Amino acid sequence: MKSKLSLLLILSITFIVFTVVGTISHEYGHIVVAKYLGYETELYYGSMSYNHSQEEIKFEEIYKKNKSSIQNKEDFPEKATYQRLVKKLYYDNLFITIGGPVQTILTGTIGFILLLFRRKKILENGMKILDWLYVFLSLFWLREVCNLTMSVSSALLNGKKNYFGGDERIIATVLEIPQGGIAIPLAIIGLLIALFVIFRIIPKEQRLVFISSGFLGGIAGFILWMRILGPIVMP
Repeated sequence: MKSKLSLLLILSITFIVFTVVGTISHEYGHIVVAKYLGYETELYYGSMSYNHSQEEIKFEEIYKKNKSSIQNKEDFPEKATYQRLVKKLYYDNLFITIGGPVQTILTGTIGFILLLFRRKKILENGMKILDWLYVFLSLFWLREVCNLTMSVSSALLNGKKNYFGGDERIIATVLEIPQGGIAIPLAIIGLLIALFVIFRIIPKEQRLVFISSGFLGGIAGFILWMRILGPIVMP
């Protein structure tokens, strides 16, 4: 009983830590792409911002100088440059938005693959410290499940017609596909991976403790970081 309580405490704290790590690393996925494309970036506790690339500055200059012509769809001397910049900024926004989910999904996939390689050893000898690390990395995929669940729940509770949110909705909108066209498949994959990890990787005697710690640590981590500590540490 004591060992199970100790494991519950350790795993709950780990879930809290990884909630913060997952949030920040996701934003760094956006930042890496934005930096590569020449933008200045700022990191906050649950988001990031980017601006002031040379193309963006040039775009704003042309727009201000030719605002009337642009709004009235008239020709102006720098129209070709303006159209090129519109296209460039359009794709920059798309790639930067994709960067966050790609980082999260890539991390989760690496953790899951490492677990598959370790599965036989885990079944024979139980979970080692590195195995628990791989478990938490693989569960980065749960971000897709949580995002979809929270956005749909929020829409239903508030009477909104838009059931999807986050990066996945933005990407789908830019690509002109149904707004759930990315969020739903990714959430399904994330759920399947999580279920496999819980019921095929985690030893049966530790399974209930792990699930309980996930609820406790996940909720506590979200509240502590997104509502209390995050706004103070990284406003």
